[in-house]
Amino acid sequence: MDHPIPVTFPPALAVFGQHRSVRFFLHEPLAPGDLDLIIEAGRRAPTDAQGHMYSFVRITDAARRDRLATLCANQQHIRDAAEFFIVCLDVHRLRRLIEQRGGEWGMRARIGLIYGATDATMVAQNMVVAAEALGYGTCYIGAVQNHTDLIAQELALPPGVLPLYGLCIGVIDPEKYPPVKPRIPRALCFFENSYPADFTPAELESAYAAMSVKRDWYESIRTYFAAGGTMAHREPVMARALRQQALDPQPV
Repeated sequence: MDHPIPVTFPPALAVFGQHRSVRFFLHEPLAPGDLDLIIEAGRRAPTDAQGHMYSFVRITDAARRDRLATLCANQQHIRDAAEFFIVCLDVHRLRRLIEQRGGEWGMRARIGLIYGATDATMVAQNMVVAAEALGYGTCYIGAVQNHTDLIAQELALPPGVLPLYGLCIGVIDPEKYPPVKPRIPRALCFFENSYPADFTPAELESAYAAMSVKRDWYESIRTYFAAGGTMAHREPVMARALRQQALDPQPV
C-alpha cells in the first residue's frame, strides 16, 4: 500500500497537510466565538456506545495554569497559549448515570481505560482540526503523564476520571512558526489484510531515513522509548494514578 507519489490535499482538506505542533504563542485571546466553535467540533466527535467517556478541564486561573506548567516539565507554552485544557477519560459520569436509574455499574477498568481514552482522543483531535482550520496553533502536552496523580489531585478529579494529556490552543507567533514534520513511510503502518511477518532491516532504516531531518531520529525515540527513558519513568507514576483514581485493572 505504499504511495511513493506525494499527496496534494485539496483545499477542503488542506488543514491536514499543514499540521504542526506549535509551542510559541502570542499573548492574545481567541477571536470571539471561536472557542465555542472549537468545543462544539469536539462534542460532535464519535463516541463508543454513546457513552461520552471524556471530560475536558479548561484552565483559566493563571496560578493554576502556572502550577500545571511546572508539573508538565515547565513548558512555557502552557502558560502562553490562549487556551489550555486537561484532557481526561471519564467513566465517573457514566457510572452516575447508570446508578441514577437504578442500574448496577458493570464496566471494569480495562474496558473503561480503552473506551475512555478513545473517546477523549477523538474529541481532542476534532478540536485540533477545528482550531487549525480557524488559523490557530495547537500542541498536545504528553508531559501531563509525568505527574498524573498530582494533576488529578490539583483538579479534584473523582474516582473514574484520569488525566491523559494537555491541549494548548492559541494565536501562533509568526516569528517562530515551526515547519511541517515528516512521517514514517506509509508502508510501515498501513497494511492489507494482515500484519507483516516482520520488518526487514531495510524497511526499518527507511523510517530513520524519512524521519532524520535535523538529527538522527534514533536519538529522539531512544530518549522516550528505550530503557531508562521518559516512558519508563512515567510507568510508576501512571500505576499510582490508576490506583488513586480507581482505574487499576483487577485480575479477572
